[in-house]
Amino acid sequence: VPESRQVNENRRHLANRPSVAVADCMNVPLRTDSCDAAICIAVMHHLSTEARRVRCIEELVRIVKPGGTINIQAWAMKQDEKSKRKFAAPDVFVPFNAQPKYLQEVEKSIPQNDEGGDGKSVAEMYSKAYEGAEFNERNGLVVFKRYCHMYRKGELEALASRVPGTIVSTSGYESGNYFIILEVEKEN
Repeated sequence: VPESRQVNENRRHLANRPSVAVADCMNVPLRTDSCDAAICIAVMHHLSTEARRVRCIEELVRIVKPGGTINIQAWAMKQDEKSKRKFAAPDVFVPFNAQPKYLQEVEKSIPQNDEGGDGKSVAEMYSKAYEGAEFNERNGLVVFKRYCHMYRKGELEALASRVPGTIVSTSGYESGNYFIILEVEKEN
């Protein structure tokens, strides 16, 4: 094995872990038919149009081998009675509380001037740096608004029915989410 391809001794313990990547769900950087299965949890409800949702499912079908399975879960409009989440409409903006431990990694990129810095927390500086962000003084967090589409019963199944090569094997509701399990049809 060429030296450039060898695993560093300090990272050898990672050799048996699965690979992880950040990617666009509508353009997954994996080869066609390269996965036995795929999961798509807490993604679909952030896609703003039906076309984008269908495209995401098409991409999952593309990367999963024939005979493989796909698990898709997304927030439901219907919530359990005890849930803190209640939605007035299927398309909403919900607060996302950014944890300071992630913001502090880029603290140096915020200029220390009259607008921010000088005794202010990283979270407070970020709330000023990002349009639409708010500073939650009580919790010391930056609060962003993120788009969410809340699914109704049968909506995930209807989307999947628009993608050739899939069969819905199971669907249901669990813990405030709708889910579907798709089978990728085997080639004839």
